[in-house]
Amino acid sequence: MKLIRAITWGIALAILIFFETSILLFGFKLNPENYVYYIIHIPLLIIFTLLCSLSYFWKKEIKGSLLHGFLVGIIFVLITILINAIITIPLFIKDYAFLLRTDIILGELLIVFLTTLVGWAKR
Repeated sequence: MKLIRAITWGIALAILIFFETSILLFGFKLNPENYVYYIIHIPLLIIFTLLCSLSYFWKKEIKGSLLHGFLVGIIFVLITILINAIITIPLFIKDYAFLLRTDIILGELLIVFLTTLVGWAKR
């Protein structure tokens, strides 16, 4: 596994999610209590995750496998949690319980699942 490459694409994914969520929350005034938020957020999360996962596995020398995709997905999730804990929560949310919300955990599981599938498809 190319750790620096995985971290770089994990940071890219976290930045994409941050900007998308910021636009939904502050630009369109949608909040997670509104189902429209999820109708927009989930497809974008899938697109961003697939984009970053496919970009990670793009090079020919990177061999894909189910385990490799799973590990890259775990790195992506750890990076997003770290960025949320360092930047998003202290500056905007003010409550670290945010990381334990069901929708956040389901989104993280979706990231791991999709990245695992991309790794498996690359084999």
